[in-house]
Amino acid sequence: MLRLQVLKSRTRNFSQRRLKSSSSFIRNTFIDYFKDNHGHKHIKSSSVVPLCDPTVPFVNAGMNQFKGVFLGVVDAPCSRAVNSQKCIRVGGKHNDLDLVGMDGHHHTFFEMLGNWSFGDYYKKEACQMAWNLLLGPYKLKPENLLVTYFEGDAIIGLQEDRECRDIWKEIGVQSSHIKAHGARDNFWEMGLTGPCGPCTEIHYINPDGSLTEIWNIVFIQCNREADGSVTALRRQHVDTGMGLERMTALLQGVPSNYDTDLFRPLINVIEKNSKGVSPYSASYKSDAAVDRAYRRLADHARMIGACLADGVFPSSRSVGNGPF
Repeated sequence: MLRLQVLKSRTRNFSQRRLKSSSSFIRNTFIDYFKDNHGHKHIKSSSVVPLCDPTVPFVNAGMNQFKGVFLGVVDAPCSRAVNSQKCIRVGGKHNDLDLVGMDGHHHTFFEMLGNWSFGDYYKKEACQMAWNLLLGPYKLKPENLLVTYFEGDAIIGLQEDRECRDIWKEIGVQSSHIKAHGARDNFWEMGLTGPCGPCTEIHYINPDGSLTEIWNIVFIQCNREADGSVTALRRQHVDTGMGLERMTALLQGVPSNYDTDLFRPLINVIEKNSKGVSPYSASYKSDAAVDRAYRRLADHARMIGACLADGVFPSSRSVGNGPF
C-alpha cells in the first residue's frame, strides 16, 4: 500500500512540471560515463553493514568496501571502479544526525556516487575526468564552479598540494576559483584510524554567493594509525565521492534535496497520512518545527528502509544487527 501511495504521489507532484534530470538519470549518467568512457568496472553497492570492520557502525562512505585494498591486505577487484554506494551516517567521525531537518542537504542515509583508482591513475586524470563530466553530460558552467585543495599541515607532516593546484590551472580553472584550505576541509579520513589523504573539492557557487560541495576527490596516500600518527601507504589510490542527493537538487534546479524526486514523494505520503497537521511549506525558519518534522520523517524513512533491506533490524542491544 505504501509503495502504491508513493507512486501515486510521485505522479501527482511531478506531472505538473518537467524535471531537468531525474535522480535515476543522474546516477546512470555517472556510472556510464566512467564505465563506457574511461574503462571503470561497475561494482555494486555493498550492504550498509560494514564487513569485518568494527571501527564504524555503518558504511559511511563509498570507500569502506575497498578499505582492505587501500591498506594493501586485499587484492583490488580491478584497477578502476565506479559505483553508487548506500551510506548511513548516524555516529562516529562523520555524524549528520543532529543536522537532519535543519537544512536541505544533510541526511542520515544517502547515495555516494564514486570512482576509484587502485594504484592506476592519480591526481591529473582524476581531476580531468571529474571536470569533463560536470561540464559535459551534466552541463554545468565553469564560472559557477570553485575548487579547493590541501594547503598543508605541520602536525600531519604534509606540505601544500601545489601539484593539485597546478593541475586545476592546467585544466583551465581560473586562479580566483582555486582556494587552499587546511586539514579540516581538505584532508579526508574515514574514521579515527584507516586510509586517508589530502583531497580536492569541487563546489557549486549559488546565486547568493554561498557554496555547495558537490564532489570530493581524495588522494589516498596515507594511513592513520591507532596512535594518531600518519604513515605513507605503499601505493597511491584515488577515491572520489559525489552525493547523489545534492547533485540531483542542483540539476533539477530546486533549493533543497527535499524538493527532489528522491524526497518529495515521501513528504507527500507523510502529508496525506498526517491528519490535522499543516501541509509541508518547505520553511527553514527557526520556528518551522512542523516542516523540520516532515523532513526528519522523510529522511529517517529512507534510512530505515535501507537498513531493513540489508537485514538490519531494531534491537535493544548494540551488537549483532542492531540497533539503528
